[in-house]
Amino acid sequence: MSSGSAPRCSRPVARGGHDGGVPRTWICVRQVLLTFGYLLAIVVTSGGVAFSYSFGFTWLTVLVSLPLLAGVFAGGMVWFIGEHSLDVEPKWIVPVAIASVCLFFYAPIGLSLAYLHTAADRVAVVVVDDVYGDSAPDTDQKIRVADAGTGADLGELAYHADRDLRVGDRLEVLVDPRGWLPTEGPGMSPAMRTMTYLFAGTGFGVMFLITGLRMRRDLRRYRLTGSRLPFAAPADAVPGDDIVHAGEKREQDKGSDSP
Repeated sequence: MSSGSAPRCSRPVARGGHDGGVPRTWICVRQVLLTFGYLLAIVVTSGGVAFSYSFGFTWLTVLVSLPLLAGVFAGGMVWFIGEHSLDVEPKWIVPVAIASVCLFFYAPIGLSLAYLHTAADRVAVVVVDDVYGDSAPDTDQKIRVADAGTGADLGELAYHADRDLRVGDRLEVLVDPRGWLPTEGPGMSPAMRTMTYLFAGTGFGVMFLITGLRMRRDLRRYRLTGSRLPFAAPADAVPGDDIVHAGEKREQDKGSDSP
């Protein structure tokens, strides 16, 4: 070994923070848990608004919506738990924000429909009031219905029909036996279905993509330094510097200082 060369360690030493030496698999598990927590936060916050609004609790909707204006960002706040300040940068913040907006509006629609189609009872009803009056076919029409067998009032709902509904028409609706959700029609308008699928695909797709990219970044760092965190920031560190670029910059600086 030449006197001018520094010995190389068989295993890189973590210089990025306190997580050096953690099992390699924990990096992937940690990221999966953060993404799951992100999705849970979005579902809970958006579901709270949807629940209060669907039952006509206007005051509760306003009350819940005020903190939930930040609810769109609640998932992002979870997703960035434990990140170094150098890693909280636009290339991660922007896609998380896009996914949050998409899923915030998709979650209450998609989950409520999935729940109703799985757990609700299909009940034959009769139209007792045509709220909107004359309506064009293939539109959502607001009607009030009653149970065709018992006559019990089941409330108002928006029903997508291929004809103009009239008082006395017999239909089938979905009734939640637990009373968690209001009565719904068995179908969804094509426009709403397309919008739901679009939001769902975009939101989930973006989150799966950036989850994979961040796993790749952390595993790459771990392979080089034994830590998922960036190098401890030197005085001239620039937020967002990649770990490899930072290491190369240090080596270049050392080379320029040598005689």
